[in-house]
Amino acid sequence: MKKMHAFKLAGTAMFILTAASSALAADGFKLRFPISGTLGGEIVAALPSEGWVGSVAYTDINIDKIGGSDGNALSLQKQAAFGPLTSAQLAAVPAVAIPGVGSFTAAQMQAALNGRTASAVGTVAVDYHQQIKQANLTFARILDKDVKGGKLAIAINIPYALSLKSDALFTGATPTLSTLSPSAGPLAAVAQQVAQSSFSTGYQAAVASQWQAANVNTSGLGDIETSLLWEKTVDQLKIVAGATLALPTGNYSYVEGRLAPNVGYGKYYTFRPGVGVAYTASENVTLGARGSLGFNTKNTENNVRSGDFYVIDLAAAFKTPVGVFGPHMTVMRQYTDDTGGQLGANRVSLTGAGVFAAFPIAAIGAGLNLSYMKTIDARNSLAGSFVQARISKVF
Repeated sequence: MKKMHAFKLAGTAMFILTAASSALAADGFKLRFPISGTLGGEIVAALPSEGWVGSVAYTDINIDKIGGSDGNALSLQKQAAFGPLTSAQLAAVPAVAIPGVGSFTAAQMQAALNGRTASAVGTVAVDYHQQIKQANLTFARILDKDVKGGKLAIAINIPYALSLKSDALFTGATPTLSTLSPSAGPLAAVAQQVAQSSFSTGYQAAVASQWQAANVNTSGLGDIETSLLWEKTVDQLKIVAGATLALPTGNYSYVEGRLAPNVGYGKYYTFRPGVGVAYTASENVTLGARGSLGFNTKNTENNVRSGDFYVIDLAAAFKTPVGVFGPHMTVMRQYTDDTGGQLGANRVSLTGAGVFAAFPIAAIGAGLNLSYMKTIDARNSLAGSFVQARISKVF
């Protein structure tokens, strides 16, 4: 009996804290929501009526790609231009000898390229991997006053990235320049070849610079979240409703034109209201569901406003003599466009599925929740797998 009591205390802690948890998400190809899943073994337990709830979590996040709009690895369209060349660039143009065509002096080539411009659009394939080891410390206080037959709680979640390491490689053939304008006259064909050769060197150097900037190894504080929650039990139904405000406290820096990952999501706020329910279908089976909305302000660093989104979490918990086991899944959809960015609508669409297990830790009156989540479809979003261990306790 003591063992089950310890498990119930831990379970209630996890249920309350899921409304304030944090993880990875469409600025940066991610949205502020824990796509590692918010429902687990906690759904079988009674809701706490008083005291403090504490939780320590460790999450290992392995991102194996950025999903493009078709769900495959991301490809970016890169706009590039040639010219007009500066005086210093023109002075560096050498004499040219083209077999079968002829030889041309430096002065001829400089005149042929002076004032000429052209453009091109290339495709860059993005091979991206990222590993994050993150710790979360969460506290919630159950308030004494009854509100509509339920209890209020306030919570704070403090994430810290112990390490964030990314490995990126951008590749793509140099696109063909449009015809030089204005025309170089009799030397047009030669000038086009010289311009293409020079452009190719600069284009590949720019692509290399971009992927090198995306390779980072860092750590630091993440975006702190605060929550106001209301919980109530009605017969076989447990209800937790509330709202979370995510603050831009995480380490973040922005350089225009660079795909550089950050611990923080950006210099903007996210407001997330939501409702979670758990229904005890039988003595050994509990079903859980949670719906959430997300509303973002504009990122003041890059003027991008990530679109608004909704998330549906589902879980089924099966109680056994040793603990609770079951599947869970998360469905995230961004339903309004990004604005202010260079990637257009860029709507995130993500679906993840996995399993969880929860066990009592009788010696300390707490509970251990283990979970695994894998993204099975990701569009305009980071994609990968998430492994989490969380210990929770009511004080």
